[in-house]
Amino acid sequence: GSGRITFTGFATDRPTVIVRYERTDGTTGEERLDIPKISMERPSLRRIVIAPATAPDADARPADEPPASILSRLDFRLRVDSEANQRDSLLILATPDAIDARMISAEQIAATLANLGALRDAGLYPDALAYEEVGEIGVRAHWTHESTDSTRVTVVLPANGTPEPLPAWTDLLPEDWSYAGERIVQWDTPIPPPEGDEMAAKMSRAFDHATMYRVGESYLGRTTWAMDLMSPVATTHWSRTKATTFKPTVIYSAREHANEVSSTSHVLRHAELLLTDPEQMPKLDRVNVVIHPFTNPDGAQLAYDLYRITPDYILHAGYLGSLGVNVTAGGGSFPVYPESRVRRELWDRWRPDIFLNPHGYPSHQLVQLFSEFSGLVRSGRVTERNWGFNKGWFMPGFGYIDDPAYPLHKDAAFKIRDYITAGINSNRDVFEMNQRSYDRYRRYGAAFDSEVYRLPMTDSVLIEMPLKGSRGGLGGYNPRITIWSGITEAPDETAHGPWMELVAKAGLSWDQALLDYLHDGDHKVNRSGSAFRGGATLRMTRPRPPADPEDDEDEPDAAADDPGRNRSPRSIL
Repeated sequence: GSGRITFTGFATDRPTVIVRYERTDGTTGEERLDIPKISMERPSLRRIVIAPATAPDADARPADEPPASILSRLDFRLRVDSEANQRDSLLILATPDAIDARMISAEQIAATLANLGALRDAGLYPDALAYEEVGEIGVRAHWTHESTDSTRVTVVLPANGTPEPLPAWTDLLPEDWSYAGERIVQWDTPIPPPEGDEMAAKMSRAFDHATMYRVGESYLGRTTWAMDLMSPVATTHWSRTKATTFKPTVIYSAREHANEVSSTSHVLRHAELLLTDPEQMPKLDRVNVVIHPFTNPDGAQLAYDLYRITPDYILHAGYLGSLGVNVTAGGGSFPVYPESRVRRELWDRWRPDIFLNPHGYPSHQLVQLFSEFSGLVRSGRVTERNWGFNKGWFMPGFGYIDDPAYPLHKDAAFKIRDYITAGINSNRDVFEMNQRSYDRYRRYGAAFDSEVYRLPMTDSVLIEMPLKGSRGGLGGYNPRITIWSGITEAPDETAHGPWMELVAKAGLSWDQALLDYLHDGDHKVNRSGSAFRGGATLRMTRPRPPADPEDDEDEPDAAADDPGRNRSPRSIL
C-alpha cells in the first residue's frame, strides 16, 4: 500500500491524528486520536554548557562589545510517571483521554525528541524547540523521587534546528536616524504598536538611561516590548533583584483595553520626560522605572486601523484580544493569549514596589442609555449604571492593604492617594475638565439617584474606595513585595487631537505622582552577614513601604522587629 502524510495548522480544533484509509475492496474508514495537553511537572534546568561563538562575523564585532557566546547544551530534569509506556495496562482504570492527559513515560519523552530530530532532518518544523544561540537540549527523565542511573533515562535533541532570528529593537529605528533634540512622543493621534515601538527604540538609542528589550509575542505574532529606565549600567551582566533591592521600582503597564488609547501616550511621554527634562532625569538615580506600552498589541493595531476609517467611533473591536475575550483571560504556563504572561513575567523579573495599570472609558458605557447596548450585563454587572455618565478622570477602585501582617501598608496607600490627588489637581487643564465632568455627573445622576450614581470625592478628585482594606495583595501581587497596585479611568475612548492631549496630561500627572512618592521615600538598605566554614553570607534587605522622610527619625520602625515582615527580595553574595 501507499500513504500520504499531511501536516496542517488549524484543520481541527485541537492537536489530532486522523487516519483516513481505503481497502482493496473499495471500503473506506477513518480513525482519530486526539492529543490532549499533558499535565506534567515543569522541567527544571540543571546544567548549562557555554562555549565561544563561532559565527563567521565574530571577528567583526566592535571593540567595545563583549565577545559572544553560545549555550552549546542545556540539560533539564523532568519527572515522569513510569519508565515504559503503560497506556494499555491503565485502560481498566481510566478512559483513554484521561490517561493520555495525565500519564507520561520516559519512553514517550525519548520518542518525542527522537521524532522531532528526525522531522528536522527531513526539513519539517525546523524552529520547534530551536532557539538562538542554543545547541543541544538534553532531558533527564526520572520516574522515582530518587534519581539514579537505574531510575532515569537521558535523551538528547540534536542541534539540527534552524531557529527564527530574535527580533532586534534596533531594526525598529528609521534608517540613518539620529537624535537631534526633537520631541519623540506625539499626543495628537492614537499610537499603534509600530509607532510606539519606534518611539521606545529611539529613546533607547539616544539615551544611556533607557534599555529596550523583547518581553513576549502576541497571539497574532506581534513582538511585545518593554523598556527599563534607570541609572546607566556599565557591566555586561547585572542582577535586577539587586537593582530593585537597592532602589524601588515602579512598572507602568498600559493599553490592556486597547481602544482606550491615552495610556500608551502618557507612559511613553513620561519616559521621554525622564530622559530629557533636567528636573526629571535625576529621579532615575533613586527609582527604577519599567515602561510596558502595549499589553494588548493586537487590539491596539486593530483599533488604530479602525481609527483611520472612523476616528470618532468607539472602535470597540480593539477593546478585547484577538479572540473576542479580554487579553488577560486564561492562565497557566501556556495561556491562549501568550501576551497575557508579560505582566506576570515583568513582575517576576523586577519585583516592583508599585504596579500600575492605566485604563480609559467611556463610550462603550455611555451608549447603553441610548442604543439598547448592555455590555456590562454580559459580565453580570447589571447595577453599574453609574458608568453611563462621563465622570472625567477618576479611579474606579482605590484598594489598600489593611492587614496586621503588613502594618505600614495602609498608611502608605493613603499617602500615595495624597500624591495622586495633588498631582491631578496641579494641572489646571485637567482640574477644570474634571470639575466640569463631576458637576454634570452630580447634576444629572447623583442628585437624582445617589444609590447608583455615587460621587465620593477626595481633595476634589473622584476616587472610589472599598469599605475595608484587603487582607491580601492588590492585583494578585505579593504584598511583601508590591505595596500598592492601581487602575485609573480617563475619558479617552477614542480620543484624538486636543482631547487626546488633555486626557494624556491627566495620565502623565498620575504617572509622575507615583514616581514622586517612591522618589521622596526614605529607602534604606539593611545589611547583615554571617561567617561559615569556608565562606561568608551577606544579606541585603530594603523595607517596604519606605519610611516617611517627615517622620521622627528616632521613632522605631514597626517592621524592623520582624525580619520577615515588609521585606524586599534579598540578595545573597
